[in-house]
Formats: sequence, C-alpha cells, structure tokens
Amino acid sequence: MAPKDVGPLLPQLLAFPPHPPPAIPLTVAAYDKEIKHLRKLLGEIPNNLLIGGVHNGGDLLDILDPSINTLPYLFVLLGHFYASRQKSTVLGSPLWIKALGFMDRFDPLQPTAAIRPIRTAILRLDPSGSCFTSTHLVFVRLCLEARTFRAAKPVLDRNIYEFPSTYTAIQSSDRFLCSQHDTSSGFINNQSELSDKLTYRDPLSYFLYGASIYMALQEWDRAITFLELVLTAPTKNNPSQLQVEAYKKWVLAHLHAHGVVPGSLPKTTSSQVAKVVRVIGKPYEALGDVFKDGLDKELDVGRLNAEIQAGNSVWSRDLNLSIVFRVVDAYRQFSIVKLGSTYSALPLPEISKRTSPTPDDHAETAQYITTMIMIGRLNATLEKRSNDVQSWVVRFASTGTQSLSEQEQHAELTRQAAKTAELAKHIRSTERKLLLSKEYAESIKRSRQEAESAQRQDEFHEWIDGGPRAVDDEDIMDDA
Repeated sequence: MAPKDVGPLLPQLLAFPPHPPPAIPLTVAAYDKEIKHLRKLLGEIPNNLLIGGVHNGGDLLDILDPSINTLPYLFVLLGHFYASRQKSTVLGSPLWIKALGFMDRFDPLQPTAAIRPIRTAILRLDPSGSCFTSTHLVFVRLCLEARTFRAAKPVLDRNIYEFPSTYTAIQSSDRFLCSQHDTSSGFINNQSELSDKLTYRDPLSYFLYGASIYMALQEWDRAITFLELVLTAPTKNNPSQLQVEAYKKWVLAHLHAHGVVPGSLPKTTSSQVAKVVRVIGKPYEALGDVFKDGLDKELDVGRLNAEIQAGNSVWSRDLNLSIVFRVVDAYRQFSIVKLGSTYSALPLPEISKRTSPTPDDHAETAQYITTMIMIGRLNATLEKRSNDVQSWVVRFASTGTQSLSEQEQHAELTRQAAKTAELAKHIRSTERKLLLSKEYAESIKRSRQEAESAQRQDEFHEWIDGGPRAVDDEDIMDDA
C-alpha cells in the first residue's frame, strides 16, 4: 500500500550521510554507493509526497538540514518550485529564502549525484540557456568531475549570448521580474540575485570545461568553438593560464577533427596571446607537424607513436594524456580517408597493410571501416564478395564526405534558420540594452561636446583666416 505522506520514508532520507560522522570515515566507494542509493530512492518518490511533508510534522524543508541532508533537501526544494505558481517564488517569498539558504549551506559532495535536477533547475529558470550565470560554471564543473559528460549537453548545447545585466532598474522598462522579457538577461541581472558576481575567469573556465566535455564525447568541432572563445578573450598583456591550456587542447582537437593544425589562430586573437601560447605549446605543435607529415608521405604510425612517447611527461603534466593517445586512432582514420582521394577501390588486405596496427587481422579492419562508414567519417562501401574476408573490397565514393538526403538538407536548413532567428533576437536585445546604458548616454554626450567644440574652433580659425576683407589702397582712392 502506497504511503499517504513521506513520513514512513523519513528515516531513510535522514540515514545518509550518517550524523554525527563515524569515527572511521566512509571510503570513496562506500560513499558513492550510498549516495546513488539515496538518489534512486528520491527519484522514486512522487513529487506530491515530497512537498506534502510529514503528517502533523510539517514541511520537509523545515525538517531536513541542507548542510547535511543536501540531496533530499534539493529534491524537495525543486519539487516546490515545480508545483508552485510564479507568485510563490518571487523575491522575498518563503520559498525564495529557502533557496538562498540552501545555496549558502549545501554539502558540495552530494549534488554530484543530483546533476540532473540541477540541470533541470537551470533550464527551467532560463529555457534558452543563453544568459551565463555562476550556476552554469558550477554545473559543468560537477559534470566534469563526476564524468557524467552527456548530462552536461542540454546546457552546453545552448549558446551563450549574454551575461547578467548590470543596468539599473531606472534605466530599464523591464525592471519587474514578472515583466515580459525579450531575453533571459532581462530578469537575470545584478538585482535579481540569480547569479553570483562573475569574474573574468568564470566564462573562460566554463568554456574550457565545456570543451573538455565535448572532447570526451568526441564532438571536436564544438570543442574547437569553445576553445576559440577562450583564446580570443580580451587580455591586457600576457595570456592567462586558461588560454594556454585552451591552446594545447585546440591543437589536439584540430588533429582529431581535421587532421591538421591551422597555421594561425583566429584573427581576433591578441597578437601577444598568440605569440606566448605558441611558444609554450611547442610540443603540441611538433606533434601536429609529425601527424601532418606522416599523412602527406603515407607513413605508418611508428613515427607518431615515437613522438607521443617522447612527450609523455608533457601530456601527463597537462592532463591531456588520454586525448593524445587517441590521436593515433585519428591518424588511422585520416590515413584511410586519404586513400580514397588516390584510389577508387582497394582490397581490404591492402588497407590493413597500410593502416592497421595489426596488418594481418583483416576482420578487425573490416569492422573498423564499417564503423567509420556508419558514423559518417568515410564515404565508401564494403563489398563482401565471399565469406573470405581477404576477398573483400572497399570502394570509395567520389566525394570525401557523405552527401545529405533531401530530408536531411531540409532539416539542416530549418536548424540554421532557427539559429539565425535566435541570434537576431539577441542582437536586438543587446542593441536595446546598449541604448539604455549609462555608458552609452555618457559617450553620446561626450561625442556631442567634442563635435561642438571642434565646430567652434573651426569657425574661429575661419574667421581669423578669412575675416573682414582687408581694404586695399585702390579702393580708398576710388572712394575719394
């Protein structure tokens, strides 16, 4: 029989973590097991029971301690937000005060098991995910530490267009939280307290963490975009450590995505940043040179492996060892793709001989090529002429990449049109905020003053140079 309230489940919610802490602390493995069990239990409790509280015992938010029972408290808090109307979550409301208290006191270990609820809360507050907040950074760092990479994608896949507004309520016609806002930065601002104060490092850290997650998921082009946002960030003098790390990953991401490192950084990168990061990142550039040279000369993977082994201490120190090791697989893939630019077809044993680390294992090569075809890395067909793998032939298509079907083209055009419309909306919002900003008003005033001053000076010099016309002697004589 299902319980009428959460009372019977309360002992289980309070059981972990044990309080007071045991004399012998729980091992990491034991803690992980218990927190996952608690997360599963909470996920199975209907929301109406969580927010219904305990019979004659009150609301769970008044029973649970957020500094100890962080995970249950978070689930109950989110449950109230889901069930409440907007008037119950305005600034100063009891629920709002509970949320602020939670953010000040929660146990940072427990929310790693509650990544999904935190993500849901972020996107419920701002479905567009377009305004960067301090919560974005906390969430992505938790996903990276917990290695729950795919859980981060719904947030990371939403482009950041704006930061919390700093214009004052007097300057904004959308000064109330309940106003209709064009974009989320209308209510995520310096007054709503929906984000902590941001520093220069916060967005750079977010994009660097995000790039690391995309690289773990092998979404290389998206990772490159995030890394370039770090590299092109304005800086006064030398690059920050975050930009140095971003450059190293940028080189590796390009090797995986395109098989070559561009000769220069994005044009908007500071010349000083570009100069310094390239000097520090020399080992990575050398790895890229060996990669490209090997592909151009159709060499085996031996030289690349030697370069990787020689720089093991560098990759390990930079925490890039696993990404560097995967470069070998990228080299194999690009070697196979390159064969398609030279030959229209090749026997499978020949491809094994040229590209496989185990040249005699033709079945493994066949499986490898099949996988490349399925994920779109190779536009080819595998002809199985008999049961003998050695008789199979790989027939390359005339183009290097697979062409899109009419339906796929339509879907891509629709997606691009939606992205363009979204970008245009945020551009309009940014222009509007610029026109309302104090800095813009002061700039216009200063420009007018400078223009008026310049005009007065021009009039003065014009009067001096060509003032009242001098009267010559002949005119005087004529008058006489």
